Amino acid sequence: MKLAAFLRLVRWKNLLLIIYLQILLKFYLFSVFELKTNINEFQFVILLLSLILITSAGYIVNDIFDLKSDLINKPQKVIVANQFSVENAQRLYLITNTLGIVLGIGLSLSIQKPTFAFIFIGASLLLYFYSKKLKSIPLIGNISVSLLVAFSIIILCLFDLNFAIQNEAQQLVIYIILLLSGFAFFINLVREIVKDIEDIKGDYNMKMNTLPILLGVSRTKKIAAFLCLFPLVLLLIIVVKYASIYKYTALYLLLFTLVPLLYVAIKLLSVKTKKDFKKLSVFLKIIMFLGINALLLFSLNLN
Repeated sequence: MKLAAFLRLVRWKNLLLIIYLQILLKFYLFSVFELKTNINEFQFVILLLSLILITSAGYIVNDIFDLKSDLINKPQKVIVANQFSVENAQRLYLITNTLGIVLGIGLSLSIQKPTFAFIFIGASLLLYFYSKKLKSIPLIGNISVSLLVAFSIIILCLFDLNFAIQNEAQQLVIYIILLLSGFAFFINLVREIVKDIEDIKGDYNMKMNTLPILLGVSRTKKIAAFLCLFPLVLLLIIVVKYASIYKYTALYLLLFTLVPLLYVAIKLLSVKTKKDFKKLSVFLKIIMFLGINALLLFSLNLN
């Protein structure tokens, strides 16, 4: 029971998505384009463990700070105080966060890039201050956590690729990953705003100043719908630019990410109930997963 509760506390499905993406990049995309990489399999596991532990710590501390709000918004799903005492949750946060930072620092030193240690320290601090303060600041909190999601995609490039190499294959892979991180940033930004609308009752009682509380639900829905245009334009550019070379990838993106995202943008303008916002939030997560899977199709166009 405690293990199941802990897995829910650290959002195991989100962690699996991070693991899946990093494995896809390291052992599939880099391999398909025959890139020279810097870190071995053991160092990759250390990087992945550090990323997972710091992310888990972020979820734990977020639930600690959000306890009173969650008791109003989703009392049946509250884990802190029900399954774990606040004190035990704090201990879990300290353990996972410390282990994640230590592993990250150790990896940075082992590859002789000590300044990279600040990446793990900075991510940990940002997650803490997001939960404590930033998430109650309109849009700033949404942007900060979305930046972390985008950076979690880029981080493998920093550790594993040699930027002194200027060949066409590596430049294309870096470009693909930057586009993917941009896509992830905007999808997560829209999703965070949708979640703020979903949680407006508890946030209001906690005197938080989220976007829907500041501007109202109707205006916030329009902002979220407008923000959908950015990943839509990004996807359209990719489809148009690479349709002749990577036709399977372009077709997949058109059918399984662009069209569903357009549906979300239109649907956002009319949804009203908390249940509807929850459905859109889940749908956005599915679109993110489908977007990541587009990486699997690149090999079909290389022969």
